[in-house]
Amino acid sequence: MKFENRPLFTTTSLKTPEDIIICEKQESMYCGRHVLRAVSQRLDLFTDEYLKEVAVNLATLEHIYSHGESLCPKNYYFENTGEYNIDVLKASLLNIFNIDLIQINKLQQNTSPLHSLILSNIQFVQAFIIQQDYHYYCLRRFRLTHSYFFKIDSKNITYHERIEHDKILNYLDSLLQLGANIYITIEHMAQDEQYEISLINIEKALWPFPEAPADLEHLTILQEKK
Repeated sequence: MKFENRPLFTTTSLKTPEDIIICEKQESMYCGRHVLRAVSQRLDLFTDEYLKEVAVNLATLEHIYSHGESLCPKNYYFENTGEYNIDVLKASLLNIFNIDLIQINKLQQNTSPLHSLILSNIQFVQAFIIQQDYHYYCLRRFRLTHSYFFKIDSKNITYHERIEHDKILNYLDSLLQLGANIYITIEHMAQDEQYEISLINIEKALWPFPEAPADLEHLTILQEKK
């Protein structure tokens, strides 16, 4: 299943971001499903049935690549809690949106050429997926309110913390110090294609999701809650 992009129209609204931005309420440990719907801003995608199927396929591939040897497979999905491994999220985003997740372990720009390119163009990033204390949430920007990231967290659907985009590196650094895993969403680059991410196309690559209704609203930014 691949996503088909559809044109949307810009509007102005007096609603708050919490009225417009899609954010499911936390259900058991299904934050994997919640964060995929939050970062894509689509409630009709990433059903649990689909995510379970992805998990089964990943486990099957792992078994095949192990040549049928007896092994302790990774737990891609926990039936009793609804918890999904990060590999399930990665495969799901790749299947539907052709989007990769690139993990950022350090904020220095000399870890790899791609990491250095991303970090030196952090102003173009559309979204981060954060894995912190066995919980997923995302930091997401929207086109008409691009100066702010919104923390979209299923554990707090009534308020989305606002983070100024020029302070995002400090925010990410604080998360790394707390032991969080940080993933940047980026357009997938197939190994066999004559295409690579460079300074020419990095802006497009780092804004991979199609427009959602929240992209086309002038979201109201009020003073941050204390």
